[in-house]
Amino acid sequence: MTKKSGFILFVLIVLTIGILWFGQDYQNKQKLELLETNGSSQSNEDKSKDGEPTVTKKESFEKNRDKKSLLDYLSNVPTDNEKKVISFYGDFSESDNWLLSVEEYINDQVKDDVQFNTIALPDFDSYRLLEENTALSLSEANPDVVFFHIPVYGDQVRDISLSDSKEYMMKDYEAIKEALPETLVVFVTPNPSSSRKEEYNSRTLVYTSYLQEAIEMINDAKLPLFDLHEAYLAEVESTNLDLETTLTEDGKTLNNKGNEIYTTLFNNALAIPVDTTSGK
Repeated sequence: MTKKSGFILFVLIVLTIGILWFGQDYQNKQKLELLETNGSSQSNEDKSKDGEPTVTKKESFEKNRDKKSLLDYLSNVPTDNEKKVISFYGDFSESDNWLLSVEEYINDQVKDDVQFNTIALPDFDSYRLLEENTALSLSEANPDVVFFHIPVYGDQVRDISLSDSKEYMMKDYEAIKEALPETLVVFVTPNPSSSRKEEYNSRTLVYTSYLQEAIEMINDAKLPLFDLHEAYLAEVESTNLDLETTLTEDGKTLNNKGNEIYTTLFNNALAIPVDTTSGK
């Protein structure tokens, strides 16, 4: 091998070693940059776009449980699957038009799959609900929320004392919670009646007497309440409507206008903060 060939071979070896060294160094830098990028991405996963930490669905659900709207509750309540179940239960009729309208509104507002369960017990009173153990009929659907339409009209007709009415109403609630301990029960008052407001029973009591007792019981227990009866009266007064014009001839059943009002009031109530800590 000549000196020139040997020198060229030496240069090639040095170049090869240099290339390998620079390649390894570049690879190590790339790995370091990748690790830093991944670390930054992981950190950013816990932050929102404005740099604030993101809130998980569970954290969002637990936050402000004493002041959470029903729509927020339904959107975030943890379930075994993505399906949310709502039951309407108590003194109302399945033929009431407001029922379907409220269901459609909830479906639009809650992005998860929502299933509705209806247990309509028109003209039942608080004692009959207990006597026939109607709360068990809710168990099969296992609802996340029960809207309990309180049977004040039935109590007035049955002629129950006010103290018994309050006691039975609480026992009705306790029966639901015994069957469904993690279910949120929301009390709902009925629409007002023009014909029944002065229809006294043998105790000289009208349906509003029972209504006041029920509301007092619910408020004392700090349970969620949609007082649509009071909201309905306020609405017809503020719009200069006669109550009778929102009801059918019996002075109690809602007509089209009445269903429209009751639907709006129910939907509005779904967005008002209530105490949801008695639920899951």
